[in-house]
Amino acid sequence: MSVKGLAEMADKVGPHGVDTCPLPYDFAKAVSAAKIAGKAGPGPAPGGTDESTATAENGYEADEDAPFAENPGALVSCWFHVGGQAVEVHLIAAEKPQPEYLLAPLLVEVSGQDVEAINPYLRRTGKGEPGHPVLGTTGDYATVRVKPDGKGHAALLLTLGDASTDRFDEEQLKALSRALYRQIS
Repeated sequence: MSVKGLAEMADKVGPHGVDTCPLPYDFAKAVSAAKIAGKAGPGPAPGGTDESTATAENGYEADEDAPFAENPGALVSCWFHVGGQAVEVHLIAAEKPQPEYLLAPLLVEVSGQDVEAINPYLRRTGKGEPGHPVLGTTGDYATVRVKPDGKGHAALLLTLGDASTDRFDEEQLKALSRALYRQIS
């Protein structure tokens, strides 16, 4: 996947979303590889959010005050679930290093932490090697650096949904992150 290729995919998905993830994830296979119990499938967990299965943003078309304005690229996000646990898988790519910084507001929302608490995590992800997940301190998210085709930088970010459901442990989240990384690398 190249940065421009992800932007083209984002154009096809659009900001309003589609019902099928356009990325080649086999989520059930990744869940099995991570040894996570529960029925896995596309889309948010049953009874959860009514959001589209996939949404996207082409950052090459960003307004001058939008996050992608300083680091053009693209984002494609897909919802999946395992039992009652929702998992959102974000693939972000950009021309400059550390496109995951553009997702800091999402990390704040998911973790309940403030930006100051997220910044050390983002610095750790910048030092991460492709294929090696970096876990967030709250256990709600993990980032894996991805080497895109050609020039640019990319990261795969997994965020967990509703905190009232059974949570994955750290090893399961790492294993799921690695399994999904392998499917797109």
